[in-house]
Amino acid sequence: MNALFISLSLNALALTLAILFVAKKGGVSYLRTKLSRSARNRDRLRLQVANPVYYLQRVSQFQLAPISNSDIVFLGDSITDECEWSELLENPHVKNRGISGDTTMGVLNRLEDIVSSQPAKIFIMIGINNFIHYQQSAVEILVDYQKIIVEICDRSPQTEIFIQSVLPINRAKSGLHVSDREILQLNSALQKLATEYSLTYIDLYSYLSDEQHQLKECYTLDGVHLNGQAYLIWKHVIEKYM
Repeated sequence: MNALFISLSLNALALTLAILFVAKKGGVSYLRTKLSRSARNRDRLRLQVANPVYYLQRVSQFQLAPISNSDIVFLGDSITDECEWSELLENPHVKNRGISGDTTMGVLNRLEDIVSSQPAKIFIMIGINNFIHYQQSAVEILVDYQKIIVEICDRSPQTEIFIQSVLPINRAKSGLHVSDREILQLNSALQKLATEYSLTYIDLYSYLSDEQHQLKECYTLDGVHLNGQAYLIWKHVIEKYM
């Protein structure tokens, strides 16, 4: 009986303190603001990636396959996800951490699991889904990209970072209307960012685009994703950095 009385008293005290705290902060209006902010945060998390279910499935798989400090990580979206990197590069230390539909925001959310092991190298290509699904500008994407670079540099200073250019799309095949100018502007900014942080910038865009700044038809079936021939070119461009 005494224990029940003590428990009820503690609960009443906690409730009283909570009421006093809310009243001090502004009462009902404070609660409305907090609830509204929480709802916005949930919506933001839900909208960070194009395919949240697949994103969470991949993250849960990655957590069962930790990275070592001798590994080379390929970080990005579906364009990274769809390649068998360790086989293509004939290197068992290469780990694919691409997730279809991912964005700069999604990469930021899962970066802790990657940098905590301080991998030897990270090759990054991310940003096209920010254009396709969220109509973000190159300037907006660059803000997140810089956060990614800063976090890697701060948390894993020995890791070599390679910034790979965002690839063009083929509008005729994809039916998408991403601005060629915005992609070029982002790549130009990424090159400057690499220089600012003394990182290596890798221009893949020039190898896979045509004279109209479109992804060459011979390298894609749907206008966005790459076929085997394109990945072979990618391999030849980055081999010297491996």
